[in-house]
Amino acid sequence: SSSIQNTMTSTEGYTAESIALAVAPKVPALLSLGGSIYIVWSVLSAREKRGSIYHRLMLGLSVSDILSSHIYFLGTWLIPKGSSGPFGDVYMAFGTFETCQYSGFFNQLAIASPLYNVSLSIYYFLHIQRSWKENALKKVEPAFHIIPLLFAFGTAITAAVGEMYGNVFWTCWINPDPPQPYFQYFQWSFLFGPVWVCILIQLSVMVTLWWTMRKQERLISRKYELKAPTTATIPAETNGTRVRANRRKRQSINDEGKYSSRIAVQGSLYVLVFCITWFFPTVQRISELANGQNYFAIQALDTTLLPLQGFFNVLIYMRPKYTTYRRKYPDLTVGTILKIIHDPKVERKLVTEFRSMHTRARDRRSTTGEFDFDGQPNIPEEMESGNIADGGTESNKTNKSEESKDIKMIESKDTRKPTKTSNTRTETASEGSANNTERDVEMETDTPTTVRRIDMVGRIQSVSSDEESGLDS
Repeated sequence: SSSIQNTMTSTEGYTAESIALAVAPKVPALLSLGGSIYIVWSVLSAREKRGSIYHRLMLGLSVSDILSSHIYFLGTWLIPKGSSGPFGDVYMAFGTFETCQYSGFFNQLAIASPLYNVSLSIYYFLHIQRSWKENALKKVEPAFHIIPLLFAFGTAITAAVGEMYGNVFWTCWINPDPPQPYFQYFQWSFLFGPVWVCILIQLSVMVTLWWTMRKQERLISRKYELKAPTTATIPAETNGTRVRANRRKRQSINDEGKYSSRIAVQGSLYVLVFCITWFFPTVQRISELANGQNYFAIQALDTTLLPLQGFFNVLIYMRPKYTTYRRKYPDLTVGTILKIIHDPKVERKLVTEFRSMHTRARDRRSTTGEFDFDGQPNIPEEMESGNIADGGTESNKTNKSEESKDIKMIESKDTRKPTKTSNTRTETASEGSANNTERDVEMETDTPTTVRRIDMVGRIQSVSSDEESGLDS
């Protein structure tokens, strides 16, 4: 309809829809700009990354996202003043014909992003599925960059020379004024057609890669499958050692079996983000072709999700390292892990500082009586820290009965006559008693009998049978 295709002056004024569509892309575009700039800085600042084909592809992808994201942020500011569309006058339209041409040119350059995603998928396919080495991949790397850039700049220049750029309500793109009957064919041949070809290629590559890896890992699992020897042929001691070794080997094989799943998930995330960000713009164009209508809900999703592609890409880009460090250091905070990802050289320093600070904080809570060794508050608030440090004399009356019960239980155990067997067994237990904080641990040795008990703040005390009489004082 003429309300969609033409750029004209409207008397309807600004509507809630026009204001929402003008404001919606701002924050997502800034997030994408920040994410893409981080990837560019991360690659350019590290020599090993600059020498990697994968990171150079991510560099090209991020640069193309920066070029398009800054246009999404400027949005309606570049649309000629007084322009309107299907939802009323364009809100914050301060531009001119020239600024609209500028906006349309860089919007068309956005086609480089999906083409770079295809290059990345083909790189994974050749490197993993075909086992190409880095030297062999360097011979075809120029095609990974030339094809996206050549197509993007070629179509953008062609549309600019043909004066096809115009107002599409929240930005400028191929929508000439006055309307021309052929412009919709250029929309599909220059952008939406190639976008969905890219999606199909990426899906095909990732499914093929995932299936191939699964087949290889099944073969490895069958090849190295180990069976535990029977006790009839191997002594019990040797058999137990072999069973444990087999169990560890199977666990290692199971861990390796997850590799193809990680590859499939990583590749699928790129494809999923790509589909989400480009789905609603395509639906919008189909709606215009089918019935000449423009639906606000679809347009709102278009203007909100399309600028987020760079932000989603940086999350996926950082995901493998984040999950690796999260498994390695499950106690670290998200901020600390992000600092390690930012500068791996400070990994040991940050981990040491974090754990030292965490240990000091825990010790302070313990000595002040806020928490017991299980981290649960159970010490009365009126108990003074000085009394706790001294073992509790007057202010620990509420726990006196429990302490007496523990001592009586230990005394009842001491009435048993220690034997050589029990000595050996309990001496072994004493080596790991430092980690047992849930119950009292008794060690039967030569007279006088030595026992271990846990005081009220979680400290382990060794007490001889001759000294037990003084525990209640």
